[in-house]
Amino acid sequence: MAEASDYRLDVVSSAEEASVESDARPWIGIHFECCGVYARVYRRREERQYLGRCPSCGRALRVLVRADGVKAKVFRARPA
Repeated sequence: MAEASDYRLDVVSSAEEASVESDARPWIGIHFECCGVYARVYRRREERQYLGRCPSCGRALRVLVRADGVKAKVFRARPA
Protein backbone atom coordinates (compact mmCIF):
# COMPACT_ATOMS: atom_id res chain seq x y z
CA MET A 1 0.00 0.00 0.00
CA ALA A 2 1.24 3.49 -0.83
CA GLU A 3 2.32 5.92 1.85
CA ALA A 4 0.54 9.21 2.52
CA SER A 5 3.46 11.10 0.99
CA ASP A 6 2.87 9.44 -2.40
CA TYR A 7 0.44 12.18 -3.46
CA ARG A 8 0.95 15.67 -4.78
CA LEU A 9 -1.92 18.08 -4.16
CA ASP A 10 -3.08 20.76 -6.58
CA VAL A 11 -5.68 23.38 -5.76
CA VAL A 12 -8.64 22.83 -8.10
CA SER A 13 -10.81 25.75 -7.06
CA SER A 14 -10.65 28.41 -4.43
CA ALA A 15 -13.82 28.61 -2.38
CA GLU A 16 -14.88 31.86 -0.82
CA GLU A 17 -15.56 31.95 2.88
CA ALA A 18 -18.62 29.78 3.32
CA SER A 19 -20.96 30.19 6.23
CA VAL A 20 -20.43 27.04 8.23
CA GLU A 21 -22.09 26.16 11.49
CA SER A 22 -19.67 26.34 14.41
CA ASP A 23 -20.24 22.69 15.31
CA ALA A 24 -19.81 21.37 11.75
CA ARG A 25 -16.83 19.11 11.12
CA PRO A 26 -14.14 20.76 8.97
CA TRP A 27 -13.62 19.04 5.59
CA ILE A 28 -11.87 19.38 2.25
CA GLY A 29 -12.86 17.83 -1.07
CA ILE A 30 -10.29 15.60 -2.76
CA HIS A 31 -10.39 14.34 -6.34
CA PHE A 32 -8.23 11.20 -6.28
CA GLU A 33 -6.68 10.96 -9.76
CA CYS A 34 -5.46 7.41 -9.12
CA CYS A 35 -9.05 6.10 -9.48
CA GLY A 36 -10.93 9.15 -10.75
CA VAL A 37 -13.12 9.47 -7.65
CA TYR A 38 -14.05 12.33 -5.33
CA ALA A 39 -14.37 12.18 -1.56
CA ARG A 40 -14.65 14.52 1.38
CA VAL A 41 -11.86 14.20 3.90
CA TYR A 42 -12.76 15.29 7.42
CA ARG A 43 -10.53 16.31 10.32
CA ARG A 44 -11.01 16.35 14.05
CA ARG A 45 -11.21 19.86 15.46
CA GLU A 46 -8.25 19.34 17.79
CA GLU A 47 -5.93 18.10 15.02
CA ARG A 48 -3.95 20.13 12.49
CA GLN A 49 -4.20 17.60 9.66
CA TYR A 50 -6.67 15.84 7.41
CA LEU A 51 -6.29 12.07 7.11
CA GLY A 52 -8.11 10.12 4.43
CA ARG A 53 -7.97 7.33 1.87
CA CYS A 54 -9.01 6.90 -1.73
CA PRO A 55 -12.44 5.22 -1.54
CA SER A 56 -11.53 2.86 -4.41
CA CYS A 57 -7.94 1.71 -3.90
CA GLY A 58 -7.32 2.76 -0.28
CA ARG A 59 -4.22 4.86 -0.97
CA ALA A 60 -3.55 7.04 2.10
CA LEU A 61 -3.60 10.84 2.10
CA ARG A 62 -2.42 13.33 4.73
CA VAL A 63 -2.87 17.10 4.38
CA LEU A 64 -1.30 19.33 7.03
CA VAL A 65 -3.03 22.54 8.15
CA ARG A 66 -0.80 25.59 8.52
CA ALA A 67 -1.57 29.11 9.67
CA ASP A 68 -0.46 30.52 6.28
CA GLY A 69 -2.38 27.90 4.26
CA VAL A 70 -4.94 28.39 1.50
CA LYS A 71 -8.69 28.90 1.84
CA ALA A 72 -9.46 26.42 -0.95
CA LYS A 73 -11.86 23.58 -0.19
CA VAL A 74 -11.24 21.33 -3.23
CA PHE A 75 -7.94 19.71 -4.20
CA ARG A 76 -6.71 17.21 -6.75
CA ALA A 77 -4.53 14.38 -5.35
CA ARG A 78 -2.13 13.12 -7.99
CA PRO A 79 0.08 10.06 -7.34
CA ALA A 80 3.73 11.14 -7.20
